[in-house]
Amino acid sequence: MNKGEESFDLVIAGGGAVGLTLALGIVQQSQLKVAVIEANEGPDVEQQSDGDFSYLDLRSVALSAQSTQLLSSLGVTGLSEFGCPISHIHVSDKGHLGRASLHAQDYQLDALGQVIELPVLIELLQSEIRRHPQQVTFFYGQSIEHLHKSAEYVEVELSDKQRLKAALLAIAEGGSSPTREKSGIDVQLKDYGQSAIVANVALYNDHNNTAFERFTADGPLALLPLKPPMQQPDSFRSSLVWTLSSAQCEAILALSDEDFIARLQDEFGYRLGKLKAVGSRSAFPLVQSKAQQHIHHRTALLGNACQTLHPIAGQGLNLGLRDVHELMQVVLSTSSSDKTSDIGSYQGLQRYQQNRKNDQSRLIGATDLLVHTFSNLYPPLVLGRNLALGMIDSQPRLKHILAHHAMGFHGISGKFNAKL
Repeated sequence: MNKGEESFDLVIAGGGAVGLTLALGIVQQSQLKVAVIEANEGPDVEQQSDGDFSYLDLRSVALSAQSTQLLSSLGVTGLSEFGCPISHIHVSDKGHLGRASLHAQDYQLDALGQVIELPVLIELLQSEIRRHPQQVTFFYGQSIEHLHKSAEYVEVELSDKQRLKAALLAIAEGGSSPTREKSGIDVQLKDYGQSAIVANVALYNDHNNTAFERFTADGPLALLPLKPPMQQPDSFRSSLVWTLSSAQCEAILALSDEDFIARLQDEFGYRLGKLKAVGSRSAFPLVQSKAQQHIHHRTALLGNACQTLHPIAGQGLNLGLRDVHELMQVVLSTSSSDKTSDIGSYQGLQRYQQNRKNDQSRLIGATDLLVHTFSNLYPPLVLGRNLALGMIDSQPRLKHILAHHAMGFHGISGKFNAKL
């Protein structure tokens, strides 16, 4: 038996970092009603309310300075408490002399970005959204089973038969989004034949808030600085993202912890001293995806539902948050211009797509170029990339451009404002 129908202004498919940031930005700056649909079960608020996230074995994300600025403008507190600032970035090529480094102090900044564990970021966003209980309704443990679009609205039917109606559907479910498929949006896929191992690594030495990117013959290896666990404030740790061929990945995942650390040490070297231990490990295949279009009738794609990047530059979430910023601008400007305005109009969605196209294409192209340039043993290419790293490190202008991109300020101009 079908349940009743609820009406909203905006339905968001996906309650991850991208979907939650969009929901928060909309309800903080308008009176619009928002529904968030998330396939996973809801958070245990009582368990997490004391702010102790140390029990979680967490995957981390690197937020650019631009992304940190956006989240802060939306009132997301706790980034400095739970996130670790990136004060320095060190890039090197194993077995070769080429290297480059960036330092926040050279740009009069406290940090080039922040590294924060993803579930912690999710809880910080949820905490802010809970301040707007009259505007946001969560549908946890639910998925969109059926989708119907008319000239004036979009209607979704959830797995429990509940029906939701809204002027606009925002899809932020991730790279394998089922709702994107139901909307009829095709995706171009490029399989790199690689997988990424992610884990937390315990250190004997202080990482000094340094993010390391190490290019090896098998693929890039990144160690990103993390805050110490709350119950062990004197310990040091980094977040590992290690790219390997899919066959190598399977073999290395099967190693004992001791053998894994020994292999990692051999690939990374000793810039962090001797590595101490590794936590639980997981891996995921690396596939570039690009939606043929950002929009459909009364529908907008954001984040990994729109594009999925190789992690070599660590910019996937940052690109998704720039999607959020642009869609927020479109929705808020439309809703505030006229009480009868339509936030799901074709004109507004077309503006969103047009404004995001260049940034998306540029970053996908640059990321793809990095993958092929730094996963290649062709001698002239090896020589060329090491000369390039040396030039960047010795030329302030080139270093400034690299820093500008690392901080995320190439996607949109200027700073985020609390009121868009």
